[in-house]
Amino acid sequence: MSALFARFGRDDCGNFGIMSALLAVPLILAVGVSIDFARAYNRKVDAQSAADSAILAGSTSYTGSSSLSTVASQIDTYLAANAGSDLKRIAGPTVNSDATEICITVQETVATTLMQIVAVNSVPVSVQSCSAIGQTSVEVSLVLDVSSSMREDGRFTPMQKAVQTFLGNFSNNAAAINNSRIAIVPFSSRVNFGMTKTGWLRAYNGSAAVPTRWTTMSSYYGSSSYTLATWVDSTTQYAYTSKPNYYWAGCVEPRADVEVYENGSFSSTATGDAPPSTQGFVAMDTNPGAAGQFSYCPPPIIGLTNDFATLRSAVTKMTSEGSTRLDAGIVAGWYTLSPRWRSAWGGSVPQDYSSKVRKVLIFMTDGEMNVKYGVNSNGASETDKLDWLCSNNKTDSCNTTATKAFLATCEAIKKAGIEIYTVSYGSDADTANLKTCSSGTDYALNASTSNIQTVYDAIAKNLTSGMARLTR
Repeated sequence: MSALFARFGRDDCGNFGIMSALLAVPLILAVGVSIDFARAYNRKVDAQSAADSAILAGSTSYTGSSSLSTVASQIDTYLAANAGSDLKRIAGPTVNSDATEICITVQETVATTLMQIVAVNSVPVSVQSCSAIGQTSVEVSLVLDVSSSMREDGRFTPMQKAVQTFLGNFSNNAAAINNSRIAIVPFSSRVNFGMTKTGWLRAYNGSAAVPTRWTTMSSYYGSSSYTLATWVDSTTQYAYTSKPNYYWAGCVEPRADVEVYENGSFSSTATGDAPPSTQGFVAMDTNPGAAGQFSYCPPPIIGLTNDFATLRSAVTKMTSEGSTRLDAGIVAGWYTLSPRWRSAWGGSVPQDYSSKVRKVLIFMTDGEMNVKYGVNSNGASETDKLDWLCSNNKTDSCNTTATKAFLATCEAIKKAGIEIYTVSYGSDADTANLKTCSSGTDYALNASTSNIQTVYDAIAKNLTSGMARLTR
């Protein structure tokens, strides 16, 4: 018997099973903790997204301490409708001392699974979200290709309708009217500042800063072949024929062209946003190669405004004429958004770059770069069709030079803090370079006559719904 008990004491065959059983509990618990906390983390990500959307929805209605209860109610309603009944506001909305930021904290209780083994039935998840108070100002420059192909290929009228709808998204929104300004920049082979901005011009090569043709339109186009009309600024005149051809006052040579004509190359100043007080502009009429009928000029630019009646009228009165200089259009769009131009435009806009001001340039074209280099398709000289940019390179490779200027301006605009949407309107548009110019894949859009209104409508809704901005 004693021998039997001694052998039993030495037997360890069951120890492994006992130890495994004892270790299984903490191991299972560790796995359970990992699983439950992973679930909690995923819910925290969802909760943050819901809280961000809720504070953006509520902060736009904040008008002072008395409105905090209204903001809270809007936030709670949004959370209940979009995040589910478990996500609750537990703190806020609170406003910081200088009334520039409003914050909330929301919380959700996430049920556990395996952690219930140790009587932990739920894990609280909380997040904070803050928004700039009120509406963030939005400044938009609509840069619109009005070259002759827009009319000839049937794209002009659908574009006008799309832009009118875009403006309607702002003019029908009371908050957007008060907190947004929109500019319109028609471009073709050049841009037009109109007769209200002749102080931006400089005399050149012995010619007066303001050409006689601009100030004597009635005598210059006095025959019965022409009809005279006035732009929405009530000052700038243009003549047109039944063809139709349009002859505008107010067009200027791109700065890059003038520098190439003078120096053989252009500098970063030419592709930048220097105001006219720093570098004046040269009237198109000064360029003998742009002589002929002076019919390559678009309507004047409308600077930033929330006068939607004027903006709508400008879109209605726009004309289509000339070739396509993408570089001339993009840099002029920057002129309307750059705070360096504020005194030139003579108002309180463009505002300074800041987190409270969203600046957006929407660049639309139906073509690719099309400079005039003084030679036609048969190789014959066309002295009345020469862009100064091609003074030293009278071949179509001059388009490469112009494209470099275009992309250099695009990069400078984005570096300054301006978002760029590009709209490639039709199969002939330079989609590749427009995508490079844009602020990213989501900003490079394609359009046709059948969907251009949808494209502009989507951009407008993004801008008006995103006027409030998250701060943290």
